Amino acid sequence: MKKYCFLIAALATAAFLSNVKDADAQVASRADEAFRMIAENPDRAANNMHSYEFKPLVDTRTPKGYKAFYISHYGRHGSRYEQSASFSRAALQGFRKADSLNLLSPAGKDLYAQVQTITDEHEGMEGALSPRGGREHQTLATRMARRYPTVFNQKDRKEVSSFSSTVQRCIISMANFTSALKGENSDLQFTFTTGQRYMNYLSPSIRMSRGAFSGRGQAPQEQYDWSRFFSIVFSNPAATSEIIPDREGFVRSVYSAGGLCQDLDFLGFDIFRTYFTPEELTYLWKRQNDMIYLMWGNSLENGDNVRETLKPLLKDFVDKADAALASGSHRCADLRFGHDTGVLPLAALLGIDDPDGNRFSMNDAHDYWFSFERVPMGTNLQMIFYRNKKGNVLTKVLYNEQEAHFKGVKPVEGPYYNWKDLREWFLSLCD
Repeated sequence: MKKYCFLIAALATAAFLSNVKDADAQVASRADEAFRMIAENPDRAANNMHSYEFKPLVDTRTPKGYKAFYISHYGRHGSRYEQSASFSRAALQGFRKADSLNLLSPAGKDLYAQVQTITDEHEGMEGALSPRGGREHQTLATRMARRYPTVFNQKDRKEVSSFSSTVQRCIISMANFTSALKGENSDLQFTFTTGQRYMNYLSPSIRMSRGAFSGRGQAPQEQYDWSRFFSIVFSNPAATSEIIPDREGFVRSVYSAGGLCQDLDFLGFDIFRTYFTPEELTYLWKRQNDMIYLMWGNSLENGDNVRETLKPLLKDFVDKADAALASGSHRCADLRFGHDTGVLPLAALLGIDDPDGNRFSMNDAHDYWFSFERVPMGTNLQMIFYRNKKGNVLTKVLYNEQEAHFKGVKPVEGPYYNWKDLREWFLSLCD
C-alpha cells in the first residue's frame, strides 16, 4: 500500500513539474514572440504610441437570414504629438553638453539634429492629432463602410450620432472619420456632440489601488549595457561619464523621440531602425508595456479599479443600442471618440483586453501581453448588430477590427451572440 501511495505521489509530482515546465515554455515562447515582432517592425517598441497597424480582415460567415443594420463604436484618437516636449529634455541636455565638448560622432550629430527637430515640431502642437492620425481614422471609417454596406445604405436608417472627448485630437479624429463615412454615402445625416458631461465615460479617470505598486521591484538606475549605443553616438564614450551620468535616462529620452517618428512620419526620420538594435528596443519597451497594463488593463493588481470605472461606458452602449433597436429609430450608427484610457479598460471589463481572456501580474505582462497589439493609436471597439426577418437580433464585437469572443456568454455560432443574452451579460457587468 505504501509503495502504491508513493507511486501515486511520484506521478502527481511529475505531472505538476511537467505542467510548470509547459507553462514556463509558454511564457518563454510569448516573450520570444515580443522580440521577434519588434525585430520585424521596430515601430512596435513605441507601446501605445505605436501607429495603428492594419491586419487582414476575416469575417466568419453571417448566420443565414441575418443582415447588419446598426453599429455601435468607440475609437481612440489617431496618431498624435506628445503631450509635452519634456520627452526629449534629458536627451537634448546630454547632446548639448557633448556637442560643446566636441564629443559627438557624425552619427551623433545627425541624431542630435533629429531629436531637436522632433522637439521643435511640437511647439504649439502638444497633444494634437498628426496628419497620420487623420489618415488612420479616414481609412478605418472607409473599411467600416465597405465591410458593412447594409448598415449605411438603408432607406430608413440614415442617422449617425457622434460623441467626442473635449480634447482636440479626439474631435479632429471624429471629423476625419465622419467625413470619410460621408464620402462613402452622401445621404448619411450626422450629429456631433462634445462636452464635459460626457467625459466621465468617454475619458474616465482611473484610480490606482493602494497596493498596485507594492510588488514592483525597484530596478537599479543602470540595468543595461549601453556601450554599443554610446560608441555610435559619441566619438569618445568614456569622456561622457560626467556630462551624462544617467545613461539609462539619456537613452530612454532618445527612445521616446524615436517612438514619435512614426506618428510624425512627414519628418522622414527613423531613429529606431537607425540607432537601436531589436534587443535594445525590446528592453526599452518592457517597462512601459507593463505600466500600461497595470494602469488600464485587467492586471491582477489594479484590474478591479479599471473595470469598475468603465461601467458607465458599457451602460452607454446598452442604452444607445436600446434606442437604435426601438421601433421607428432611424439610427444606423453611434460613434464615440476618446482615449486609450477608455477603450483598453472597456476591453478589460469585457474580458477581451487579452485575446484569450487571461489576467496577469504587471511584473509578468511583457511575457504575455503586448501594448502595441492591444492599444495602438486608433484602437477601436465595434459592436455590429444583425437582424433577420423575424426581428431577432445578433451581435458581433470587433476589437481593432478583429472578431472577439467572450467567456461570459454563449454564442449562437462563431462570434455571433444573441443580443438579448449579450445585453443581459453587459448589464450584469454594470451592476
